[in-house]
Amino acid sequence: MICAGAERKERIYFMKYDDKGVKKCVADRTRRVAGWMAGIMLAAILAGCGQMERPAGIAEDGRDAAEVAEKGAGGTEEIGAARADTAGAQEAGADGAENSPATMADLLRESGNVPEMAEAPELPETVLWFNATYACLAYTNGCDWRWVGGMEPTEENADKAEYLLYSSWNVWDRKSGIEAVNKLLGGGHRAKCQECMDDLEAWGLLELSEMRFAEELTKIVTGERTDIDLGDVPGRYAVAYYMYHRGIGAEYIAAWDFCRVNQLYADFYLCGFMDYEEAMDASLENSLRLQKMYDSWDEMMDAYMMGYQFWQGDPEITEDSPTKERRSYYEMLKNSNDSPYELDWNMELKKSW
Repeated sequence: MICAGAERKERIYFMKYDDKGVKKCVADRTRRVAGWMAGIMLAAILAGCGQMERPAGIAEDGRDAAEVAEKGAGGTEEIGAARADTAGAQEAGADGAENSPATMADLLRESGNVPEMAEAPELPETVLWFNATYACLAYTNGCDWRWVGGMEPTEENADKAEYLLYSSWNVWDRKSGIEAVNKLLGGGHRAKCQECMDDLEAWGLLELSEMRFAEELTKIVTGERTDIDLGDVPGRYAVAYYMYHRGIGAEYIAAWDFCRVNQLYADFYLCGFMDYEEAMDASLENSLRLQKMYDSWDEMMDAYMMGYQFWQGDPEITEDSPTKERRSYYEMLKNSNDSPYELDWNMELKKSW
């Protein structure tokens, strides 16, 4: 697939600079976080930050994902993502019988954003494994995980991928794309999470009891304390605090960074920044890294969700929690008839393209 032509690029760049929706979304989220943080911080503490628990395989001393990768031959208990409602997939029907698990087509229709797509091609299982690492995002966008990047590689979909890369990642060409990938591989949000933990320690907040931490964080958010700046997403400090006190090292959320690396490589292919072979070669290297770090899809997705929760700064105690929504997508996909997570986590990932 060749890179987009000048005419298409001109049209896409106009969309980038003309569309104010992305900035508005960021501003709305910042105001929302600031608004509810003070009111529910104490509740978040008492509720234990939603579903967050110390994952199996993470020791009380806070060993990180690098150590998780070195678990003994005995293995560890598999982690289950927090169970969420599957949006009616298992509810009783009018005749009193339970409906069968939702298919991918059902899920796409439910999303309300069904693109016109040809039947997905027969891809090698290794490539489908890559796709599974970002399948939740594909569903969020109303796409089909069986396509690389969730979409058929057409000119129109290249436009969509390029626009999303710019609006979400500030990526507009191959060079900026590689820079974005390198930032994720080099530290990503796991590095930011560690920074939050370090900041809390420097401010004397990290070792406080949950009650005292809630009180001090509320003072900071409401402006009663002005000596500390929590940045645009103050909720990240709450999530980092919970992780630390549950013995979860910042490196554990590497799945959130590395799954998005696979997503980016797929998008680079769709919009012509990489050809198919190069994108798959890069995905293979990244996926082998992921496979060594975790023991199952559930464990990887638990780490991914925790990273997503940190990124959102989301205490996950409200009904409209973004993390709860993302978890529900995972459960829907996991229980569907054509689930990506039926693939063997431990399959031999090899070049087959």
